[in-house]
Amino acid sequence: ESDAAPADLALDLFRNATAEGVPADGRFLNAVLRCFGDDVEGALAAWKGIIGPSAAAHERTSNKGGSNVMAAYNGLMHVCGRAIRPDVATRIAYAMGKAGVEPTEVTLNSYLAGKRMALEGIDNGKNLVLRNQYESLLSVECTKYNSRDKRRTGDKKIRIILSN
Repeated sequence: ESDAAPADLALDLFRNATAEGVPADGRFLNAVLRCFGDDVEGALAAWKGIIGPSAAAHERTSNKGGSNVMAAYNGLMHVCGRAIRPDVATRIAYAMGKAGVEPTEVTLNSYLAGKRMALEGIDNGKNLVLRNQYESLLSVECTKYNSRDKRRTGDKKIRIILSN
């Protein structure tokens, strides 16, 4: 038996697998990131060090239209949810947009699923209302207005013009 943390074991597995030619598929990266549990700092360090670059490299060769990187980002959002860190999740959503990967409702749901796991047993896990400013902002960033979305039929669109 090993005394290594699940995240360390997952990173070792990832390194060994990629050394053997296993592609850095988004689902694989998502699973590796979820092994960090609620360790946001560790997951971010892994993202910056090995996982993010591997996801980007695989994306360039796979022609999957961003789905590999998206799945990896969603794993990172799940870790943010486990840590109940909507501030970090919001920054990641902005970084996704900057990297050309549009956060979606799946991204938001990844955060919420992690949060649900963290709150399991506390208030019967029903404390899932978007309660604070970061979660509200994360919700806005991940649910862009789409006029064809039937759930948004009653929504109104406004234009805001800012001038100096």
